Amino acid sequence: MSDNKSLWMTFGLATGTLLLFWYMDKKRNEKSEDDNGGTVTVSELNVYPIKSCAEVSVQSAMATSRGFEYDRMAQVTDKNKTYCTPREEGKRKLFHVKVVSLPANTDEKRTLTLSSPHAEENFSLDVDGPTTTVTAKVLGSTGDQEHTLQDYGDDVATWLQKATSIPDCRLTGIGETYTRSVCVNPDQGDDVPTSAPAPVSLADEAPYLLTNASSLVDLNKRLVKNGKSAIDMRRFRPNIVLTGLQPWEEDCLSKIQIGNVQFNVWQRCGRCIMTTIDRDSLERKDGPEPLKTLTEFRERANGQRNFGMHLVPAEGCTDGKICVGDEVTILEYDEERKKE
Repeated sequence: MSDNKSLWMTFGLATGTLLLFWYMDKKRNEKSEDDNGGTVTVSELNVYPIKSCAEVSVQSAMATSRGFEYDRMAQVTDKNKTYCTPREEGKRKLFHVKVVSLPANTDEKRTLTLSSPHAEENFSLDVDGPTTTVTAKVLGSTGDQEHTLQDYGDDVATWLQKATSIPDCRLTGIGETYTRSVCVNPDQGDDVPTSAPAPVSLADEAPYLLTNASSLVDLNKRLVKNGKSAIDMRRFRPNIVLTGLQPWEEDCLSKIQIGNVQFNVWQRCGRCIMTTIDRDSLERKDGPEPLKTLTEFRERANGQRNFGMHLVPAEGCTDGKICVGDEVTILEYDEERKKE
């Protein structure tokens, strides 16, 4: 009897020891990932051909000095030749205008197929088709700016008016003579990280927006704790989503490299009312969320509630292909941001 008891005690001790080693190894791995000892990778890439409209999620994208190829190359303009935005009442259907896919490099003709649940048919848009030049207002970090754009014609305008319910709207886009540079956002106060002007598409502030999947997980935990619904990353309209960082570690980055492209991690992205709109229902189901929760722990000077970081390609950096799954090399941290 005592031999059986000793055998069971030995078995139990061995099993307990194995479980202890397994638990310690598991915690070491978790700590390694939390401490950024693991690999940081690109988990998602998005291109927004028409500003304020739906994203095209892609497996790879060509990075250029002013943004991903085809990103924010066009905008919907109202009858007063001013940019249209879902921030304004009656224009939320812009979120449902989607480009089905981007042209392949082998295509002889560059065509975008536009779709919307509010339009009976898709529309085939010739990217190189517009010939009419117009002066239109573009939204920038310092307010409205007038720029020379190309009008895509009556046919797509008629389609957009049905898809968005915006009267007399037009599709206008970047032409060969278009030039626009990144400017300092006075509410953020960070100097542009290049000595030469940094070009930008029709995006509000910067060529690229980067977000961190771990930060969204943390935000959603706080939302649920406050009795609100979790949200998805579409609310924040990123170009590049990273995994492998600690929550909010993106704030502390200063320079990174993805593939052969180096980026300055420039300034935080202050969020607006667009983040409160559900992308499927177009409703504000939880009122001011997630802005209200972000205010509790992310608000900085001038009322900026930040989520994500603006990127500007490093000077002298050539165009390069970036793919989902690419490893991200952190070249430099911002020591001042780390102290915050």
